Amino acid sequence: MQKYSHNKMNLRKILTLFVILSLSVSVYADITLEATYTDKEGKSVTTSGDITAEAPLYVKFASNPSSLDPGASIEWHIRNTTAGLNLTRYEQDIDFTFTMAGQNVVTLQVMQDNEVVQSASITITISESLLEMPNAFSPNGDDINDIYKAKKNYKSIVEFHAYIFNRYGQKLYEWTDITSGWDGTYHGRPVKDGTYYVYVKARGADGIEYNIRRDVNLLRDFNKVESGNEQR
Repeated sequence: MQKYSHNKMNLRKILTLFVILSLSVSVYADITLEATYTDKEGKSVTTSGDITAEAPLYVKFASNPSSLDPGASIEWHIRNTTAGLNLTRYEQDIDFTFTMAGQNVVTLQVMQDNEVVQSASITITISESLLEMPNAFSPNGDDINDIYKAKKNYKSIVEFHAYIFNRYGQKLYEWTDITSGWDGTYHGRPVKDGTYYVYVKARGADGIEYNIRRDVNLLRDFNKVESGNEQR
């Protein structure tokens, strides 16, 4: 009888230990780090892999846990050692706009009892900046080089302000959207062909400051003005 009771107690201990171990390995579930952003062509991209893009880059991050134990929590860490960025967030899903060049490492961690029980990372590489302005355009309505704007090869420009002046120093136009530009009008009326002047003040994601001053030749009747990728 005593032997039976002893075996019963041992069995109870084994079952209790099994239950404790089962609970200890079930406090968190698998997570999937997904990043969603819009590429330069305007397409929405969702990926779990590394990203190379230009600034400013707005990204939504999702942790997608299948389940999460009440005792577990989520932490996000965004780091760029070159720029001195070290940010921690605690929401399940976050968003962030990257404006600094270099490698940005985004790490998702599941925490349990102050320990990391799961993690996943994505590296987002932001390119160095580039900005050039053309020397001519031909706003004649043929949909070819009708707008004076930054060359198409610009990269990682996070601040932009451009001004157009005539030869008397009168400001004719200004714009702050790098994708926009001047259509060769002043108060809605076409200006004369000739030489005008552009001044651009901009800043790149890598900290480079741009102060560009140059002539702009407005040539409505000239159909062979250099294209946006070839202008000097």
